[in-house]
Amino acid sequence: MARTGPQKIPGASQSYFYGTGQYSGSDMEVNCGVIHTTEGRSVPTYNGGAMAPTVTGIPDIAARKIRWHQHFDVDESARALANKLGGVETNRANAFQIELVGTCDDRYAQTWGTARAGVDYLHWPTAPDWALAELAWLVRWLHDYHAVPLTCVKDWLAYGKDPRRPGITPASYGASPARMTQAQWQTFTGWCGHQHVPENDHGDPGSLNMARVIDLARGTSAPPPPAAPAPTVPQTAEETDMTIGKIDESNPIDVDLADNVWTTVAFTDAVIHSGPRRLVGPTYVQLTFAPGTQAFISGRFIVTNPDGTGASGYGDLGEFDALRLPQFLHNHDVPAGKTLRFQVKARTDNGTTSKLTHRVVTGDYLVPSGQ
Repeated sequence: MARTGPQKIPGASQSYFYGTGQYSGSDMEVNCGVIHTTEGRSVPTYNGGAMAPTVTGIPDIAARKIRWHQHFDVDESARALANKLGGVETNRANAFQIELVGTCDDRYAQTWGTARAGVDYLHWPTAPDWALAELAWLVRWLHDYHAVPLTCVKDWLAYGKDPRRPGITPASYGASPARMTQAQWQTFTGWCGHQHVPENDHGDPGSLNMARVIDLARGTSAPPPPAAPAPTVPQTAEETDMTIGKIDESNPIDVDLADNVWTTVAFTDAVIHSGPRRLVGPTYVQLTFAPGTQAFISGRFIVTNPDGTGASGYGDLGEFDALRLPQFLHNHDVPAGKTLRFQVKARTDNGTTSKLTHRVVTGDYLVPSGQ
């Protein structure tokens, strides 16, 4: 399939372009778009491109602009969606993917540690109109030059409490009523969020006002009325005296995985987080296997005592094709006196070992001031 139309976004930085490297994607013709939020305040490393979207948008709040960083050509598959074995294509389904730096988590609608929404970062469900207009510019450009429809799904559930999914918090995470079936995804055009894509669990970008973005892109929208304050969970005194810490560890040492056996893997060491630790958004693990590996990969996060004993798990995640860069995420805080670790299992049809060649773990967490 040929790439048609302009492939570089006007004014976008190409400093983090991965389309000519080892993670270059497949040719396609975009007809839909997926919105993500990074749940951080800077451009992620994306493991050198292995987990990158098509573009990342960084709000320049002082200038009231979004600075775009392009990672792949417009008509080239990106890598920010999970793609499970035996299901539908996700990244390669003609989807243009946008990561918006900031958060959709309603716990941080006003403050995030010591940072302030609208001043130091954006809470995208309550983003100011200038930010929605900047996003609308890119949505309109993709319509004009690549015929991506100026339409979007109706329901964008909150990454928090939402009456459309009572009793589940965050409402947009997992198997929500907003998530498409595989059949719906295969025929979808227009704009949706990560929360809508099948084979994925993420709930971003929460209750982003995408209908407003579409109106701005069409040029038919009047100035908005003053927004009502967003519902928030009040922060404790402890939370307001916090800063954001980041884990970003990798390990290139090969590990031979016996067939169908759970193995604890190390990054800097075997411990990802030591409790007590409050996470800010998900912690991600991505695995890379040797070329030609024919195996189905499962992963699971476990909580243990500091010496590794007393393991309890959160449930198995998978299975994924070993050569599709399996990704796993964890959203739960780590209790005091416990550590968080990660295990992987490779299942083959003939009982052979599988070679894990690289793994990376990333995520943010709260750090008490002064530590």
